[in-house]
Amino acid sequence: MTVVLLHGFTGGPASFAPLALADAVAPPLLGHGAPPPWPEDFAGEVARIAAALPRGCHLVGYSMGARVALGVLATHPGLVARATLIGVRPGLPSERERAARRARDARWIDLLERDGIDAFVAAWEAQPMWASQRGLPAAARAAQRALRRSHDPHGLAAALRALGLGAMPDYTPFLPAIDVPVHLVAGELDATFARIARAMARRMPNARVTIVPNCGHNPVLEAPAAVATVIQPRSSDDRDQLESRTGI
Repeated sequence: MTVVLLHGFTGGPASFAPLALADAVAPPLLGHGAPPPWPEDFAGEVARIAAALPRGCHLVGYSMGARVALGVLATHPGLVARATLIGVRPGLPSERERAARRARDARWIDLLERDGIDAFVAAWEAQPMWASQRGLPAAARAAQRALRRSHDPHGLAAALRALGLGAMPDYTPFLPAIDVPVHLVAGELDATFARIARAMARRMPNARVTIVPNCGHNPVLEAPAAVATVIQPRSSDDRDQLESRTGI
C-alpha cells in the first residue's frame, strides 16, 4: 500500500526522511515548494491533494498536513484506505475562535513579509511548544532549521492565510462518518493534542490513539522510530509494542 506523507507548517518532504518508510511519497504543500498557482483556501488545497492521491493509499499527515489529510477523509470518502494523523486538530468550533486565530496568524504573516525568513524562524523556534526538542541531537535541530530557512517567506505567509487553523473548516461533525481505520498520534508532553486525539477517537467508529512517551508536538522528529512503527509495523514485536502504547 502506498504511503502518502503530508508535512507540517515550515516543513517539507524531507521532514519525513528520519522515518525511512518503504513505498512512501511526500508531496509538498501550498507555500512549501508546491508549484503555483496555489489554491486560495483550505478546501482548494484539500481538493488539490485529493486529486493527486492514489486510490486506496495510506494517508499520513503531521500537524498542518494532518489537518489537510483530515479534510480529505471528510470530503472524499472511499479515496483513502487508512490514515495516520499526528498532532491533528479537527478545527475550531466557532467563527469567533477562528477569527481570533486568524488575527494571531496575521502577526506571523506580518513578521514573514516585513522582516524575512531568518527573523521569522528565530521567533517561531522560540515558542514554548518546541521546548521538548532542546534535548535532540544538534544535527537534527540544525537540519530542521535549515529546512525552515529554505522556504520563501511569502510562500509561508500564503500557507498561513489558506491553511492556518483559523482558515480551516470545523470537521468535527464529519468525524462519525469517517469509517476507515484512523490512527491518531500525539506526544505525551503535548497535552493539548493528546487530549484532542482522545476526544476525536471517541467520535470516530474506527479510530485508535497512540501517545508517544517523552515526546512533544513533533513525534516525527523527536521519536521517528516510534512513528515509523505506527505507520508500518515490521514485525509481531512491533505490533505488540504498539498495542501497549495504544488506548483511548
